[in-house]
Amino acid sequence: MSGSYQPTPPPRSPWSSPVVIGAIVAGAVVLAVAVLLGFLLIPSDKDDTASASSSVTQPTSTITMSPSTGVPTSTLTPTQTTTTTTPNLPNPDVPGADGQGFLSGPRCNAAGDPAVMIGQTNRSKVVVCQVGNQTGRYYYKGLADGGAIEIQYPTRSGNLFTAVNVDTTYLVDSSSLTITRGGSVLAAEPMIYYWTN
Repeated sequence: MSGSYQPTPPPRSPWSSPVVIGAIVAGAVVLAVAVLLGFLLIPSDKDDTASASSSVTQPTSTITMSPSTGVPTSTLTPTQTTTTTTPNLPNPDVPGADGQGFLSGPRCNAAGDPAVMIGQTNRSKVVVCQVGNQTGRYYYKGLADGGAIEIQYPTRSGNLFTAVNVDTTYLVDSSSLTITRGGSVLAAEPMIYYWTN
């Protein structure tokens, strides 16, 4: 036998080819860009705007293996997320109350309804709420001796609120809660705490 024997080199791994390495690097770059864009598009918690819902489209990256070549492929797919901000609520100086009334009740009905008046006597707690951002559209809520009442469309004159329920009238201002029926005073309760915006 003449000539020299040269062994056959082992087969190269498909993962070491320049095409595969390039695809992996490209996929990593796309993923890094998607993550960076995701952070840039996240809304700030310091947004002081009024009540609003907004939609933000944030890209997501998906890396899959191509079934035909075994090469990683990368796709950038937008996904939509919805964020809701809470309305700017007042900060009343009445103990046990926040911008929607008393923590233990009565309270405004909806998250977007701010209190415009909060009052407390020895016997009663009352709150007047504005319907969303509809200036001048209110409802009255009261709680006394375990009984609750809600009256639609009370009127406001300065710091005086008047709510009428059939033949019973509730007058609330900084000095008292006065309840009358048919012209007779049923109760005149001095205010202990009173706040209005």
